[in-house]
Amino acid sequence: MHRYFLIPFIGFFLIISIIMIYLQFVNEDWKFLVPKIKLPDSCNNNNKVEFVIHKSDINQNRSFKDEKDVYNGNQFHPILLLPCEREDRLYDVNKNIEASLLAINNWFEKKTNNQTIRFDKKINGNFDVTFLRVNKTMDWFGDLETKDEDVDITEVSEKIEKIINDNSHFFNNFSSKKFIIFFEGWEKRKYIDYDICGKSRFDGNIAIYYTYSRFKKYIGDDLILSNNDRIFSCTHKDHLNDKNDVTFGDAEATILHEMIHSLGFPAKCSTNNKFFHVNDNKNDVMHNQSGKKFLDYNNDDYYDHGLDNCPDLKNSKFLKELL
Repeated sequence: MHRYFLIPFIGFFLIISIIMIYLQFVNEDWKFLVPKIKLPDSCNNNNKVEFVIHKSDINQNRSFKDEKDVYNGNQFHPILLLPCEREDRLYDVNKNIEASLLAINNWFEKKTNNQTIRFDKKINGNFDVTFLRVNKTMDWFGDLETKDEDVDITEVSEKIEKIINDNSHFFNNFSSKKFIIFFEGWEKRKYIDYDICGKSRFDGNIAIYYTYSRFKKYIGDDLILSNNDRIFSCTHKDHLNDKNDVTFGDAEATILHEMIHSLGFPAKCSTNNKFFHVNDNKNDVMHNQSGKKFLDYNNDDYYDHGLDNCPDLKNSKFLKELL
């Protein structure tokens, strides 16, 4: 066989092999050889949305409801939300969520000198993180491509928002709260080069951090968990913090970014506002890349800016002054 025929033939074979390996082991939406995992009995994409609890979810250190409020004013309430078939990675029980929220407030305090974000806490001082699992699969949230006109094509974030708002009776003082959702799934992919790791409605009541990526990215150089599972995250360089780790990393910057959006910042009157983000410094947490260095670079957009008739984050009722 002539080498000028072999070269393109081998090249074509390698390309097809790479594509098959990628779809088989990387893309969560495309599994050809591996049989579909049997869904738990609680999964039902046809009935109305309901909260369910698996036997494996039960843990004495977990809250399945919003505990009695210590503070009745404006505050963020954290929620760990899972589709019915997704693995429980214990981010509430192992205090990963709490560690990341503490890191956010430590960073925020340093940048403002005397303010932190007010989070819903229990009587013992721990963060009041509510665990919720719904009877819907990730396919229901993600809406895989279909020709069925009856299938809702709403974005994942809008479905999450509707689930929380439709179940306002589950929460104390609902109208006084905003919610930071840690969702064990992913948003629909709109860009080839990166995932959407956070989402919120501007001046809404729901901010979302996606704890998982549709396209698996291994975080870390070694096996991290004691059971030899690898940790996969939406953010490229890190994940939710481990207990007692107060590093302000990519995950924390993304979480804070979405929370600030839900508070209504940066406002249209901001000096460097571009499509609800600031564009004067990529290291600003409200830049579209969620920087980790500045809270309002040059203080001319959304925090302590001194602009006339323009909202200022420092005056938000969701912040508290430190004594």
